[in-house]
Amino acid sequence: MIQVDKFINKRNEFLSCNFDNNQSILDILLCFDDNYALPAGVNIFSIVESNPFQQIHFHLFTHNLSDENRRKFSGIKFDNIAITEYVINDEFKIDEQNTEQFPLSACVRLIAPMILKNTTDKLLYVDSDTLCINSLADIDHIDLKEIIVAAIADVPYMQQTQCAKYDVVQGTYFNSGVMLINISLWCEEEITDKTLKLLNSGEKYQYPDQDVLNICVGQKRLILPRKFNNLLALSINGNDDANVPNGTIFIHYITKNKPWHQPYRSKLFDSYLEKSPWRNDNLPLYCPKKTSSIRAYAKLMFRQKKYLAGIKHYIIYLKTKFEK
Repeated sequence: MIQVDKFINKRNEFLSCNFDNNQSILDILLCFDDNYALPAGVNIFSIVESNPFQQIHFHLFTHNLSDENRRKFSGIKFDNIAITEYVINDEFKIDEQNTEQFPLSACVRLIAPMILKNTTDKLLYVDSDTLCINSLADIDHIDLKEIIVAAIADVPYMQQTQCAKYDVVQGTYFNSGVMLINISLWCEEEITDKTLKLLNSGEKYQYPDQDVLNICVGQKRLILPRKFNNLLALSINGNDDANVPNGTIFIHYITKNKPWHQPYRSKLFDSYLEKSPWRNDNLPLYCPKKTSSIRAYAKLMFRQKKYLAGIKHYIIYLKTKFEK
């Protein structure tokens, strides 16, 4: 069995809390690098504001987090939450071909349940590019008996491509962006060892952590209603997140177009950003690896009659497109 503690440099208590032992504590996991520190911080604010009376312990597994962002997390103050950082070191390695499209930090969720096994029995993992807009009270009613992971089924085209490829029952390939994890069963089934072995076996996975989780969890999965993880692709200036179904708990901003990129700015995301220590940060213009995002920003500049900026970024778009 892999000794996961060797991957942790240190633990930092950003915020401590004397929890009331007569009330439940919800343990929430986020894993990110410095590029996703801002949305992770904003996500924390959305979770706390949507659950003002819930005791929450946030477990932040970070990789290459800057001192500036560390200070900002330390500046978060609420009465009923605790925030602990777990600093991932360079001993944690994944085959490079499985980190070309996704950061190394995306695979850190695979070791976290082992590290937290003496902290909690039930762990809620959420991607940093999600927002919580309703109460998490329903989490308490999810029965994880004989279940390793509870999550929503991914979108239809993912079912079509990934189920046959990995021998997953049609319609049950889950999205790993929001997962409720049964830690004791996870450890018993050695999910950490199995998933890391696959990722370092020499095979390339299109959706690395998600694919290997779907393979290794087997039938011990529970498919949740979509309200727990509403998958949303943003359109330019669309504020699409204002029109999600009633009862949605988490909005998950899939694709590389994010609400902190200029062409896809969202009033909902901004409302939480303005309350956070990241409110004065310079936001990225777009995803530099996605040509449609660069082009969208160029068009936005032209609409705002900022023609030189529009020409500049349209040239960047063309250069990026032809370099692919």
